[in-house]
Amino acid sequence: MMKSLKQHIADVQNIQKQMEEFFAYDQKVKIYHGTTNSTRAQKFEKGKYIDVSNLDHIIEINTAQQYILVEPNVPMDKLVEETLRCGLVPPVVMEFPGITVGGGIQGGAGESSSCKYGLFHDASLEYEMVLGNGEIIMTSPSQNEDLFYSTACSYGSLGIITLVKLRLIPSKKFIHLTYYSVGSFDEAINFLSEKCSGSANFIDGIMFAKDHGTIMIGDFSDKKELPVSTFGKPADEWFYLHANKISKQYKKYEEIIPIRDYLFRYDIGGFWVGRYFFTFFKIPFIKITAYIFYRLFNTRTLYRLLHSTNISQQYFVQDLSLPSNSALEFLQFIDKKLHIYPLWLCPLRPGKNDKLSPNYIDTNLVINVGVWGELKGSYDQFIKINHEVEKEVYDLHGRKVLYAHSYYSREQFWNIYDYKWYKEIRDKYFANSVFPDIYEKIKVTKRYKRSILSGLWQAWRSSKLPIE
Repeated sequence: MMKSLKQHIADVQNIQKQMEEFFAYDQKVKIYHGTTNSTRAQKFEKGKYIDVSNLDHIIEINTAQQYILVEPNVPMDKLVEETLRCGLVPPVVMEFPGITVGGGIQGGAGESSSCKYGLFHDASLEYEMVLGNGEIIMTSPSQNEDLFYSTACSYGSLGIITLVKLRLIPSKKFIHLTYYSVGSFDEAINFLSEKCSGSANFIDGIMFAKDHGTIMIGDFSDKKELPVSTFGKPADEWFYLHANKISKQYKKYEEIIPIRDYLFRYDIGGFWVGRYFFTFFKIPFIKITAYIFYRLFNTRTLYRLLHSTNISQQYFVQDLSLPSNSALEFLQFIDKKLHIYPLWLCPLRPGKNDKLSPNYIDTNLVINVGVWGELKGSYDQFIKINHEVEKEVYDLHGRKVLYAHSYYSREQFWNIYDYKWYKEIRDKYFANSVFPDIYEKIKVTKRYKRSILSGLWQAWRSSKLPIE
């Protein structure tokens, strides 16, 4: 997992040489990272992309100054594995093990620690980047700071991140998690707002129905005389089912979870999206079938399944960020319009300088609402409901997380984001002629052709392969 600085420099110089050729011919280029957590279909044509998938190593962990030098394609599970050996962990760790460092930075990723620490990119101290003209530069809050702040959530439209200096914080072996049952959207939002003003390290919530949910508060802990739960083994219960069971039985419940199991607690089942596999194929969703098909339900395989089958336009998969004072109205809209449950609630610290960020909202607290579920109806109805949700989020002064399907017109999109500022950044750092702009990257322009059986076979085969 470790790589010498000398080898890293050689790898980056190879990328630099390729980038210079694209720039010389004024040719648009895509960047191939090896994996993706976008829900959009993606194709890479020979001669039109740069392969940076070998930038998947750690260069250094500095325990004294508590930072890590890491290449962008290192996934969360490998990152955490190495830092925990040193008693350290990134302030924000995305809940899916396959999300990479670069993906978290470029995609505006947050998790249950984001109320305290912001989004994943807020822990970044410095980026090494290859610009559109092939130049290699360093960016930080004190060096090329405009590019440093605008790179977050830019989806690779400003340059290629080749190395990240990331802040770490002290960790412990367990998370002490407390579940609080709530009986309404209003109670959930008020409780989240109250707890976010305290010192808790981890806060998120699940609404199983409009009158039934749980808010979960966690802190680093040594082992205590409490029940211990795990969520990474084939026989373990999916986390959301575990949380639902607890919320029905207790008003307040405490337990201890090994830190790795907590950080990736939503991996098996992809929160709860994996359950639609059983619905689609009319397979009973019981403990024995969940065990038999365990290999299919880690999020790496679920993403392979999503892309190999092209079924993403059959499901509404969105994360929407709202100011806390309009989150209740949005939840009521979702209940009435989509009636999709469960819903994930994740409070976020508002953004400051990262203008493309989903939490760059004028509020004291942002509430991210994860809405993931099946939509019945035609393709035209699918597009219509996406437009309606986009309008509702805009009217309530919120923002979408752009990893998912976006159907904005160009005018609608740039009514939300600062086009003049963005264009100036692209002009200054030689991005315009070689990198598609962010709108081109996130806009869904066509209907995907489904391929269920062949996609399932590909996903099943890949689920048996070891993750390198």
